[in-house]
Amino acid sequence: MLYVVGIGPGGERYFTREAEEVLKSVDLIVCYRGYRKYIERFKKEVYTTGMKKEIERVRYALKEAERRDVALVSSGDATIYGMASLVYELAVKDGCRVPIKVVSGITAASISSGLLGAPLNHDFAVVSLSDLLTPIEVILKRVRCALEGDFVLVLYNPLSRSRKEPFLRTIDIIKEYREKRGLDYIVGIVKNAGREGEECRITTIRDICDNLGEYMKFIDMNTTLIVGNSNTKIICNKMVTPRGYLDKYKI
Repeated sequence: MLYVVGIGPGGERYFTREAEEVLKSVDLIVCYRGYRKYIERFKKEVYTTGMKKEIERVRYALKEAERRDVALVSSGDATIYGMASLVYELAVKDGCRVPIKVVSGITAASISSGLLGAPLNHDFAVVSLSDLLTPIEVILKRVRCALEGDFVLVLYNPLSRSRKEPFLRTIDIIKEYREKRGLDYIVGIVKNAGREGEECRITTIRDICDNLGEYMKFIDMNTTLIVGNSNTKIICNKMVTPRGYLDKYKI
């Protein structure tokens, strides 16, 4: 049996009960090398690989699951920019018939939303700015469509030392819609959500544009950005997107 397990940001308090039970019961845990510190407490045999070795990791997990129970670990939720889709793809491609079960985890968008207030309380879109697997023009089209539809926009993997263009072009698109609509979008920034070194900031797209260099020093691959829609506001010093109850019921 192969379990594909989301462990949230990695801290013990964010593991679901189901994830805990599965990781306690399996014979082998397979994960990215950087996640080993989060699962060592289960005292299991562990197999790790480095960055860009996802296919190797998944194939090893599938092969071992033919004879014993294996957990393949993803941070966050394994079905949200995680390993679950690759598991199914390779299982079919390689003719592997082991049973597969996905165990959901808490994704960064949910944790960040709670830390910031309630910015995801209405329709929202999530876009990863990593162009490692997705062409940059596709990414930017999705950003533009989300803003055109007035969705709250969650940005994953915004910026790395070697990859700045997707972030800068996304900021330009948000700036374009700010000018088009006369709306200074509220932006929540959460770094290391649910992890050591967690930091939150609430600002505006104008402030980010005016101080771009400073924000680019702060934002990295462990940062989640939430760009509000036209209804997002600051309430009690928190970022909130109303659902519409007060308009509906005239309270």
